[in-house]
Amino acid sequence: MACNITSAIALNCMDSVGGINLAYILAGEITSTTQLDGEITEITGTGNFYQFELAKDTAFFSEAVTVSNTAGSVFYSGELTIVLQKMSAAKRNQILLLAANRELRIVFVDNNNLTYIMGLTRGAVISSGNIATGTALGDLNGATLVFTSQEPQSVGIIDGDLASVLSGIVIVNS
Repeated sequence: MACNITSAIALNCMDSVGGINLAYILAGEITSTTQLDGEITEITGTGNFYQFELAKDTAFFSEAVTVSNTAGSVFYSGELTIVLQKMSAAKRNQILLLAANRELRIVFVDNNNLTYIMGLTRGAVISSGNIATGTALGDLNGATLVFTSQEPQSVGIIDGDLASVLSGIVIVNS
């Protein structure tokens, strides 16, 4: 068998939490990555990763695995949903630019302090979204954006924090 399993998976302690607290979207290009034991240890490229701060309990990522036994193929469909609160002209203009892009690279940090990158090889796009004023005082005034990707491998996990693996790409904090 060519695809031998290499290890067992133990049942972990119950110390994991859901949610995403930060996202970074690249305006630039990734020219190469280095991986070790399934984690990305270096990302080389040009441009800026722009930080998008996210309110608690508003963002999430999910990934579907699609396998075709007849075609002998497997691919991974990622979906990242973020909420940007309180609309403004500046946010509207950034959403317009994001929606026009065909190959976004998006890094996000979950509430377990794990850092991931979606769209690494084929890029991600905004597949849907909603901008709303809300009706009641407690309703969302802002935008909900859904980014999707289809990749030959599962979402990349970055070894440590984003700044430690970047070469040639600058992080621009909000």
